[in-house]
Amino acid sequence: MSKTEMNSDDIRRHAEAVAARMSKDTASLSPEVRRNLLHELQVHQIELEMQNEELRRTQLELEASRARYFDLYDLAPVGYVTLSEKGIIREANLTLVDLLGVTRKEVMKRPFTHFILPADQDIFYQHRRQLFGTDTPQLCKLRLLRANGDTFWAQLEAKKVQNAAGEPSGRIIISDITSQKQAEAALQASHQRLEETIAELRQTQAQLVQQERLAAVGQLAAGIAHDFNNILAVITLYIDMSLYNPNLPPLLKERLEIVNQQSKRAAHLVQQILDFGRRAVLQTRSLALALFLQEQVALWRRTIPESIKVYFQNETSGECVIHADPTRLQQLFTNLVLNARDVMPQGGELRLGLKQLRLENNDTPPLPNMAAGDWVEISVSDTGTGIPAATLPRIFEPFFTTKEPGQGSGLGLAQVYGIVKQHRGHIGVQTKAGQGTTFTIYLPALTAALPGITAVVPSIPLQGHGETILVVEDNDVLREGLADTLKMLNYQVLTAANGHEALALLEQDAANGMLEQSIALVLSDLVMPDMGGQVLLQKMRQRGLTMPFLILSGHPRDAEQQSRQMETVAGWLLKPIEAEELATALARAL
Repeated sequence: MSKTEMNSDDIRRHAEAVAARMSKDTASLSPEVRRNLLHELQVHQIELEMQNEELRRTQLELEASRARYFDLYDLAPVGYVTLSEKGIIREANLTLVDLLGVTRKEVMKRPFTHFILPADQDIFYQHRRQLFGTDTPQLCKLRLLRANGDTFWAQLEAKKVQNAAGEPSGRIIISDITSQKQAEAALQASHQRLEETIAELRQTQAQLVQQERLAAVGQLAAGIAHDFNNILAVITLYIDMSLYNPNLPPLLKERLEIVNQQSKRAAHLVQQILDFGRRAVLQTRSLALALFLQEQVALWRRTIPESIKVYFQNETSGECVIHADPTRLQQLFTNLVLNARDVMPQGGELRLGLKQLRLENNDTPPLPNMAAGDWVEISVSDTGTGIPAATLPRIFEPFFTTKEPGQGSGLGLAQVYGIVKQHRGHIGVQTKAGQGTTFTIYLPALTAALPGITAVVPSIPLQGHGETILVVEDNDVLREGLADTLKMLNYQVLTAANGHEALALLEQDAANGMLEQSIALVLSDLVMPDMGGQVLLQKMRQRGLTMPFLILSGHPRDAEQQSRQMETVAGWLLKPIEAEELATALARAL
């Protein structure tokens, strides 16, 4: 080994050996030897100085390395902690100390669980067992406690190592992920709101589709009802005329009365169809709903089986006034109660509830398309068998029923739906198999009660006095039936198949100067080909023809709407009509 390669200890020992040789007998040494020894000492001195310089440079590098360690470890953007196998803190950097809001002294040699939220400590125990039980890195997320009691979400990334003594340790990187968790929570809440919105849109779309389907079916049903009304009108009028015959044999009279009863039942079915199609005419007035329902409940308790207990819960603060047709509402609730009775053959509970509801512009309504304002909420609940999910979308369709043949027409709930819609209301249903069904109805509430109108019907003789009636009807059989009935009631009759024919007859009589004496009243259908009743009336008034104009229609809703726009209308009648009703209307108009 060369002298330059010797370390400082070797150089020192070699120099001491040289000095010892020189000190033994310097005088006996030759000058040459002394010069060589001195030279060696000088060389050793130089080498020692070089070694000292190297040591000083190494010391500076060590100090720089310690500074870098401080920057990289203590001032790292994440927390570092070294744990023993039992979870005791052996080392911790300043970042972790700052996160916890403590000093380094307060964390050293303490269990790491002291800084974990108690609810999350089981997460850490599992994390620690997996860390020291396997050689794979572990990751977990939990909440840590600050000194002031606040908590924050942290992610722990751990790796198993051995310290200088060969003992297993866990080195853990701790990151504050509170903002990430908040973002995840916000995203999850937004996703949940999105799913709820999508579900509401789907529900609304399904309801709109159902409403469109029901509207189409209602329009079809109303058209059928119109034609059926014409048929029933003919049957009813001829039966009435036959029953007026005093020489009618008793057996034939009995049979005609049975036919008359059945025709009235058929007329009731037509009324149900018209209610569903929202084409029935309402006789509305202000109605104290709480009192009305109390009366209905008292009636139900007397009529439905005693095994069904009826309860009424009124949560309103006043009379709860609405604008409604009491007869149609009675039919509505009767249908619901009868349905409830049928699904509780062994008995059960029938509950009727009444509440007041106010919707603001920014409120979410209980049912789609409900406008802001004051509403009344009526619920009818039973404890019956419930409605199957496959059946639920079709319950308001006319002629749809799950009952045995002959036990139901399938028009009860369809009529309920139509009556609710005619009152500008909404209806929803909640059901669960084996637990019962609740129908909830929302009707607009009145802020102030309207005065009820009571019609006084005077006593009017039913027989005519030979006046001439012009009958305008496009149905041939019904036109003849009306003519025969009017003749039986002692009227003279002219007939026309549409408005054009009627106007021609009126103009012909006007030209002959016999108008006021010949035709005393026009009895006209409203919807006819070529010229309907509304146009006929307008042309009559334009020509100065002022005789009473009486409407007879199978489209009640159209009659109601158009008659409001038709001036000087003496009244309107609905098909099918009985002879006595027709006679009364004519006598009143004349």
